[in-house]
This record gives sequence, C-alpha cells and structure tokens, in this order.
Amino acid sequence: MATSTRRSRKPMTPEQQAAYEERREQIRAVTKKISDLSPEEREDMAREIGTILTCERRALSPFNCCMLAFQRPDATIVGGFRQWQQVGRKVKKGERGCYIWIPLGDRSTPGEAVPDERRFKLVAVFDVSQTEPLDAEDSDATLS
Repeated sequence: MATSTRRSRKPMTPEQQAAYEERREQIRAVTKKISDLSPEEREDMAREIGTILTCERRALSPFNCCMLAFQRPDATIVGGFRQWQQVGRKVKKGERGCYIWIPLGDRSTPGEAVPDERRFKLVAVFDVSQTEPLDAEDSDATLS
C-alpha cells in the first residue's frame, strides 16, 4: 500500500478561513474580468505585458498572462513550489503565490466518444523574484 507524501494540514482558524475566502473571491473576480474580454482583447493585453515563462521555459497562455498581470504586474518567470525546487531554487519564506489556471487531462476513457471537455485547476505560482537558490542542505532535504 502506497503512502501519500503530502502532509496533513492543520484546520484553519476562523481568521485564516476568512482570508482564504476573501482571496478566493478576488481570484474569481479577476477570472471573470478576463473571461469577459474577447480573445482579441486578451491577446492585445498579453502582448502589452510581454511573454511570461514558466521556470521550465514554457510560455504561458494569454489568459494566464492576464491573470498574472492583475495579481503581480512585474512577473517574468513563474513556477510552482516544487517546480522551483526541481530547477535549484526555493520560494522565500512568507511569499504569497499568484494563481493561474492549468489544464487537467480529459475525462474520456479509451474508445469512448466524449465531447472535448477541458477542465482546469487553479494553482499557485511564484515569480523568480520570490525565490532564492537552494542551499546545499536544502537540496539534500528535497532529495529524501
């Protein structure tokens, strides 16, 4: 039987829950604002922002570039917590992530005719300015 590598989280305090709900509503509002733009308007906005890359050197979609522009206008290279570790960096203590939408695999099973239903998940990413190089002792801890 495989065990999960994720740690159990402590229950949130009422203050943490309220802050979480507020942040969630802010992200929903940003997502709606961007969704209300036409594809051309999103493309124009993304062009003005410039290309934002992941730490794996993939360009973000115009939608996600717009998402980051509303949350962190100075973002240049972003990655998730573990992505940064894989490239030899760590997120600085106390930094707050920005959120983007990533596509999930489709739900269809092989041989089953299912309409193309794309699903997305909201994930936190951090700009390179929110990271620092891993120390030798940090890199040993991530390998175990």
